[in-house]
Amino acid sequence: MIALLAVLIPAELYLRAQAARDRAQIRGNMDERALCTEPSPDRRLLYTYTPGECGANSRGFRDVEHTAQKPEGAFRIVLIGDSVAEGRDVEPDSSFGRVLERMLNARDDGRRYEVILLARIGYSTSQEIVLLENEAPRYDPDLVLWSYCLNDPSHPVFHNANGALGRYYYRPTLRLAALAKAFAFRVKQKIGGRGCDTEFHAFVQCAFRKDIQRDLHHIAAQVRKRGVPVAFVVHPVFEQKPSFTEYSLAGVHEELDAVALGAGFAVIDVLDAFRPFAPADLKLDNEEYFDPWHLNPRGHRVTAAYIYDRLVAEHLMPGVQAH
Repeated sequence: MIALLAVLIPAELYLRAQAARDRAQIRGNMDERALCTEPSPDRRLLYTYTPGECGANSRGFRDVEHTAQKPEGAFRIVLIGDSVAEGRDVEPDSSFGRVLERMLNARDDGRRYEVILLARIGYSTSQEIVLLENEAPRYDPDLVLWSYCLNDPSHPVFHNANGALGRYYYRPTLRLAALAKAFAFRVKQKIGGRGCDTEFHAFVQCAFRKDIQRDLHHIAAQVRKRGVPVAFVVHPVFEQKPSFTEYSLAGVHEELDAVALGAGFAVIDVLDAFRPFAPADLKLDNEEYFDPWHLNPRGHRVTAAYIYDRLVAEHLMPGVQAH
């Protein structure tokens, strides 16, 4: 036993020192938006926006303030997602949630519409489920919009879909146990990924197919339990191609849409709205790298208009007519 401890204790200390060096390097590379984050009180979320800083409200979301009590006559939509839903690098009023809210309120049908944004940069499905279960109910929503990007099955620590924020805020009690957990995850991914396409989005959708099916059924069941309808909004990835007619992930969308329908979601696949456009017309320009996920203001407007029409078509917005 003493001999074992003589090996484990130095190994644990070494891993902690290595993690501290890794965190220092990550912090040195953080952009301004990432520096607006802090550890989340719920360790499953890992991080949150610092309340009241960098455009975040008192609940740590890039949104206006919302009362917990629903105003009389209000119809509340809770929008759950990541940086695409929050409108990364566009003005807050340009995000598709805010545009959708204005479109609904322009109907002047005597009802007030609120879109409550529960989204944070880099969140994966596992983190968004925590928001659904712990944050969404406080607003008594009438409808839940689940904003889904094809990298959402990514692990918030063992993948790097959040710009290393997950690794930075990951504070396991024992680093040796975390190392074993990471090894088990890699083995699971390798087994699940046999025969999968190597392109990242296609790979995670394939390798974690069972996890995706489980999560979508869990999400739909949680929302149904409260008697609230839920719409599954799927966002396409921007590829370095001149048009969406050459989009390589259409089959991934079809399979994902079928799983969501089977789980009980109303499905709103934004790829259908994007097909008439060139990707460059809708994507956010980034001088430093090719950004495959984020929308420019026009992309947000197209997305909002399509969501609006699909909500009407799916009879999820009583009394609202197509625009």
